[in-house]
Amino acid sequence: MPIPKLGVLLNDEKALHAAREADPVAFVVLRSTLINPPRAAGARGLAQRLAGLHPGASIVPYVWHLVSHAAEDGVREFGTRSLPGEAHRFGHLQDTPEVREAWQTTLRCVQEFGSTRVLLRTPPSFTPGANNQARLAAFVAARAAEGLEVVWEADGLWEPKQTLALARKLGMQTVVPAFDGAGRPFVGELERRWLRVDGAGPTSKLRGVLGEALAYAVGSQTAESVVLFAGPRAYGNLRAFAQELAIDAEADEEFADDDDDDDNAADDDAADDDAAEDKDAAS
Repeated sequence: MPIPKLGVLLNDEKALHAAREADPVAFVVLRSTLINPPRAAGARGLAQRLAGLHPGASIVPYVWHLVSHAAEDGVREFGTRSLPGEAHRFGHLQDTPEVREAWQTTLRCVQEFGSTRVLLRTPPSFTPGANNQARLAAFVAARAAEGLEVVWEADGLWEPKQTLALARKLGMQTVVPAFDGAGRPFVGELERRWLRVDGAGPTSKLRGVLGEALAYAVGSQTAESVVLFAGPRAYGNLRAFAQELAIDAEADEEFADDDDDDDNAADDDAADDDAAEDKDAAS
């Protein structure tokens, strides 16, 4: 089976205190850039710190909320950075000078991080109508022209079939919860899906049955998958899941070895039968 790539989804830099250089981190997703994208010097310093902790990991910043969220979505009061302009001219991927300037702020972070992807989170108010689908398509196309891939995290009324169809059409990835509210793992193909393990509720600690269920879900896929771990136990859950994957890999190897032993035994039995038949024919 393809080995899934693992990543952490961090709300802020404080979470890095739990990081270890040995952690198998392929992606570092920065949710902090949704609220307060750092300025150039801050982004450069963070990129250097992440390179020391997780060499080779890809940094994926969230797109600034002034690009994606409208004023009524209640996100702006959490941020300390802003831009001049009327509030209604920001957000929802509008084609306005204000949104274009907000994107430039995210783009400067992308350049300092050396990123090739951005994560776009759209709020529930970004409903699945034709107008918003057209805006989404235009945004993805504009990022592709800049050499960037979009990973889309849709909140609200978007149906899974609809987000997958758009992902296929536009050439992007989507983020979906790895578990539902009752702790049941995602069901279905993981084509163009990144799984997000939230650090709250029944999945706050990914142990035992939860880890086994998630390992089975990703292990049954034919395509390579990505699993992101969020919340205060992001690194702990990542390590626990990596261990679960290692256990599964060992079990698969043992199963394959058992199959080889069975095949060898069957070959020996067949050879004995052939020898017995030859002896009978000679007599």
